[in-house]
Amino acid sequence: MSGSLGNGYEPRKGEENIDMFFDFEYPQEESSKSPKSPKSSSSTTKSQETTSRGGIRVSLACLPCRSRHVKCGAEMPACNRCLQDDKPCFYAKSRRGMRDRSSSKKKASQRDRGSRSPTFNNNNYSQNTNSSGYSNNNMFGNSTNDAYTNGSSSSRGSPSSSSASGPATSRQLIDLFYTYFYKAHPFVLPRFYFFTRLEADSQSLTHLHTVMQYIGSLYSPSISSSSYRTAALATLDLPSLPPTGFSVQTLLLTAIALHCEDEFTLARAVLDRAVFLAVELRMNCKEFALLETDPVLAESWRRTYWGLYTTDSTFAGIRRAPSFILYNTDSTVDLPCENRDYESGDIPRHPHTLPTYDTRDLLDEPITFSSFTYLIDLCRIAGTLLKTLSLPREEMEEEVADCGALLGCWRLHLPEEKKEVLINSNSNGKDRNRNGGFEGEREGEAEVDELMFQAHALFYVCQIRLHRPLSLLPYAPLEIHTTCAPPPPSHLLPLPLSLRKNTSTSIHTTTTLQSTYAVLTLVTLPGSQPTSHSPLTICFFTTATLAALSACAYFLEGKEWERMRDRVRLGLGALKAVGRVWKVGRRTERDSKAIARGALEVKRGDVGMENTGYGGFGGGGVEEYRNVNFEGQEVQGVDGVDWEGFQNSGYVGLMNAVETQGVGFGSSFGDI
Repeated sequence: MSGSLGNGYEPRKGEENIDMFFDFEYPQEESSKSPKSPKSSSSTTKSQETTSRGGIRVSLACLPCRSRHVKCGAEMPACNRCLQDDKPCFYAKSRRGMRDRSSSKKKASQRDRGSRSPTFNNNNYSQNTNSSGYSNNNMFGNSTNDAYTNGSSSSRGSPSSSSASGPATSRQLIDLFYTYFYKAHPFVLPRFYFFTRLEADSQSLTHLHTVMQYIGSLYSPSISSSSYRTAALATLDLPSLPPTGFSVQTLLLTAIALHCEDEFTLARAVLDRAVFLAVELRMNCKEFALLETDPVLAESWRRTYWGLYTTDSTFAGIRRAPSFILYNTDSTVDLPCENRDYESGDIPRHPHTLPTYDTRDLLDEPITFSSFTYLIDLCRIAGTLLKTLSLPREEMEEEVADCGALLGCWRLHLPEEKKEVLINSNSNGKDRNRNGGFEGEREGEAEVDELMFQAHALFYVCQIRLHRPLSLLPYAPLEIHTTCAPPPPSHLLPLPLSLRKNTSTSIHTTTTLQSTYAVLTLVTLPGSQPTSHSPLTICFFTTATLAALSACAYFLEGKEWERMRDRVRLGLGALKAVGRVWKVGRRTERDSKAIARGALEVKRGDVGMENTGYGGFGGGGVEEYRNVNFEGQEVQGVDGVDWEGFQNSGYVGLMNAVETQGVGFGSSFGDI
């Protein structure tokens, strides 16, 4: 993971212009020497009368203090509070002397567009842009609190809370996105900063804004998402998508949405393009974020790269690919900070690094890293596990212990607060008090840390994937048809009982059962809504549900059977809930129920397990399962890749693979 883009790489023609993708402009200070008009003198007198009674009121405040809702002395070039806290200090650009005569007309037209249900045309997404895809305005230029409060009221509560007699507004759709999707995939700008930039420089967010509206529309049953989907896919038109970090975010969000809409092949191709663009922009180098003058946007770039990494890992794991692209791509990107710091704009001046994380076991003073970091590390471990699952049985059994040790180390070195998925709901964006708590928080309030939820679910799913092939829990023939949890290659299917070692088989079976129980128990967390979790966890719950069905059919009895049967109900219930939003949830629920009907009718001993070791529930019998062709079950869009050639290949290897081995975009569908 560490390293640089070396390996003898020489800059290619035109790469010296890569600085055009960064925004180097600094915020301007508010002028204090401009002459006052008679009106301003009058207002100043009134202000002085007010402050004489209530103290000095400072109208100018730096953005970090404003976002944290704390007093700011407004000192230049940095306020005393930011200096004391060792935080970056910056101000919104002054509006004086910068008013465009046509700005009122532009804002009026923007309001009109936002209040109407959009009608989409592919040409709408080929607007005039400069070479970088966004203007040189600073992110906070012309920003006010109105940018955050403007528009319709926020939608809260259930996904149907945006129901209205009229069409949904843009603001309602974006609110749905932030309420239900963002917490599990927090790499785009936080809500306040997103609306601030949208007010100041909407052109840079044109494509991203469209995809966010599409995702938001999926969470409301009263909104037809078809037109928003058309607009989102129109953003993939190559000439209209500028080479910027926002375009990478656009592609990444689109890939996740398409995947969860049961379009795995299309999603994989879009994600490949996002990876290609990110490496082309050098987002896998820490300098991409460090050269960004705004710390919140710099953190967003770091999170975007790691969001690509975790999504690439998840896609590969679901389709049982032998590896994923970014696993073998050199990276020096710093680690993300905690979500509460990102939301508040309180970005650490010196982010943690992977080398520091990898030596955390040697530190005298333990460091608590962000939830995002622990998810990233688990995805790295998953990359190692993918290689193990592609080995022959004899070699795999030797590697299982090593992979189990990696998973055990991850779990053992988790800080106590990260071993729990629930966090205080008031911790996001609040200032810690001297006692380590948060101002204004009330005891008993808790919400799910969505990143740690994903991490813990992935941990147990990795255990299931690793141990079930060596356990007493056979696979059903119908599992071959599940898109979310396909069975392993035929050479890893469980052996007949007579050929298994009792001791090791017992360990693998116990580990699989415990992990299955743990994954499905996550659904019962207080305050947990299946629709608020990452839609990628649909496949996690499917994997656990199918393992639970096998346990009920062939292994458990009595109270243990009843407990696991309840977990099957939980898994199917979770799939039903997310199926109201995501198409892959509906399909997976249907497939899982078909398998369950066969599994729960099986009586152990009726299918000759003692002789074969293969499951017979779900129809088809042993012979059908033996004759299943598992070739081509790897991830769509990356078949034929020389994964060994990716080892230590860095930038050049990635580009060569994209160009010559079909990790491409146009070969899978159209001209994305």
